[in-house]
Amino acid sequence: MSTQPQTGALGERKLSTIHAVAQALAIGPMFSIAIVESSISRPDIGASWNATLAVLVASLGVMAIGYVVALFARRFAGAGAVYEYLTRGAHPSVGIFASGLYFVGTLFLGGGGIFLGLGILINQFWTAHISATGAPDWWILALIMLVFVLALNYLGVRIAIRAMLAFAAIALVPMLILGIVIVAKGGHGGNTLTMFDPGQTSLFGVAGGGVLGGVLLGILLFVGFEAAASIGEESHDPHRSIPRAVLWTVAAAGALFTFMAYAFSIGYGHAAVVKGAWAFDPASVDTMGTRYVGSWFATILDVIVILDATALALAICVTIGRGYFALGRDGLLPKVFAKTSRFDTPWVGNLMVAVGGVGLILLSTGAHYGTLFGSVTGGKFVPSFPNDEFATFIMAATVGSFAVELVYLMLGAGALWLLYKTNGKPWQYLVAVIAIATPVLGFYGALHPAPHNTSNYNYIALYFTFGVIALSALWFVVCRLVYPQRVANAATHASEHRGVPPLDEAVDFTAT
Repeated sequence: MSTQPQTGALGERKLSTIHAVAQALAIGPMFSIAIVESSISRPDIGASWNATLAVLVASLGVMAIGYVVALFARRFAGAGAVYEYLTRGAHPSVGIFASGLYFVGTLFLGGGGIFLGLGILINQFWTAHISATGAPDWWILALIMLVFVLALNYLGVRIAIRAMLAFAAIALVPMLILGIVIVAKGGHGGNTLTMFDPGQTSLFGVAGGGVLGGVLLGILLFVGFEAAASIGEESHDPHRSIPRAVLWTVAAAGALFTFMAYAFSIGYGHAAVVKGAWAFDPASVDTMGTRYVGSWFATILDVIVILDATALALAICVTIGRGYFALGRDGLLPKVFAKTSRFDTPWVGNLMVAVGGVGLILLSTGAHYGTLFGSVTGGKFVPSFPNDEFATFIMAATVGSFAVELVYLMLGAGALWLLYKTNGKPWQYLVAVIAIATPVLGFYGALHPAPHNTSNYNYIALYFTFGVIALSALWFVVCRLVYPQRVANAATHASEHRGVPPLDEAVDFTAT
């Protein structure tokens, strides 16, 4: 194997279903439970006591989106995932524009934002469990984790995926134990099913919250599951392994998220949840761990959340690197993005996570979002977040989620066209419609009533998203005018499943 960087060649087709499952863990389940799930219970814009119901509804909606992704994965396989799916399955213009939204959006969500999260988490752990003074600054820790993730992804996708699996497996056990212990002890006021009664909060809420407001936040738990598709070009049977991985991961994650939402709800108790005790607790996992097991167990939970966040960062880097690689190989970005290392990894594409990470670190130090986002209570401004870096992390994650959910919407619409061309069954059309409705409800929950001032982080995130849309549209127009032939031939490298019609073929989802 040459020691010089190569252009346009990834590793051999050796990856299997278990590798695709590991890549789908870009959702970061334990990280999401610790950082995102509590927000679903917010009494103002969330579902309050109906948080568990909102998570369940979101899980079913994302299962429909997962099925749509599986439909495309049954037919096409490539390194750019949604780029190839929509380019080949819908239209080149749709696929190219969607890839711009997706790969710029993921720079906010995981390509950059996750490193802010890791820096914050490790800094907090150091201060709480190692030394109350002298902890490295959060941004230094974020850069260290950025270098670590880039190094593993440079050395090979199999090494990165093994690390993801190890971190995810280690992280799962303590979190499950916590949930089981809370339920076994009956929580604060005993086990109950009242959180599944939408009348506890109402469907729409008073100010854009309610069950639907919680559904939007619930969708954020799953963003990233489609990352499994990015290793399709390196999988020996992607038309079976990718669909299995996507559906397995979404189903298992949905069950875990719903169970933990139930456990945390009864763990705090009804009265406390409706007052925002879970929603506004910055260390909800620590609180539950200490209350129901012990402070020593809370320390273990802190470690596993960091491990899971690291697995998430590794998976997102795999996705981003291969996405920019695919676009560079097709001449839609400079050819330098198609360079690979001697380990057959897209090292130039991987470097885009550094652009996202460093960019958001600089934004957090200059924008001062910690003193911007909040609300006025009793004539006094109360900030929503404890500091600038955490406020920037939440805002960036919202931008990324908005962009990715737009792509989910396009995938659902593209699936309708794909089903029409391949004589899809009526129930498949219904699933595609549900897949379209899910992000629509998500946007409704986030933007109704419309963000009306800069103290609402959705307001800033919305305008950043407009910027992502404008940048993607400008890039597409330039490609269309300057390189029309490249646009017409986009994603022709994506392998297509042949033989038995892939949308009708029965797949053994128990095989590995």
